[in-house]
Amino acid sequence: MKTLKRLAALVLVGAMALSLAACGTSKKKVTAKEFKKIMKAADFDVAESEDEDDETVKQVWEATYTDGDSGVYIVYYLFDSKGDAKASFSASYKDLEAEADDELFNGDVEKKSWYFTADGEFDEDSEIMGGNMAGDWYITCVVAEETLLVCYSTPDKSAKKVMKNALADLGYEFN
Repeated sequence: MKTLKRLAALVLVGAMALSLAACGTSKKKVTAKEFKKIMKAADFDVAESEDEDDETVKQVWEATYTDGDSGVYIVYYLFDSKGDAKASFSASYKDLEAEADDELFNGDVEKKSWYFTADGEFDEDSEIMGGNMAGDWYITCVVAEETLLVCYSTPDKSAKKVMKNALADLGYEFN
């Protein structure tokens, strides 16, 4: 009986560990309709766009929030497949690493399986965002199934808070 209780306890602990590990490795995607609705409710201007450089992108929506000198820009990408979204996520992170290696980005970077953040200064020669990133920026990139969210904000606390709140409203909370 004692052995059976220990075995049952081990099985339960293992199941809990697996469920916790699974929580951190993937997120549920937000549909374009949900993205538009949530961003508009958060006082973002939302417009459809397109990605002419990537034929695996099915839809692009841009959400912009400005308040004085503070600003947040969130781009929603819907890809053909999960693999395409993950490949774009990985490429974006590699681009950021390359910028840091080339001393075109100086700041802090954190990467998890489903998101990365960067907080720092981009050189005027930076190629991120087509070369329009000179200065201090806070960036978050989230991958969830076939979707990718790329978020940029000015470095002030109020803009970062707007971005984090918008991502939380979309179902993506992190530290």
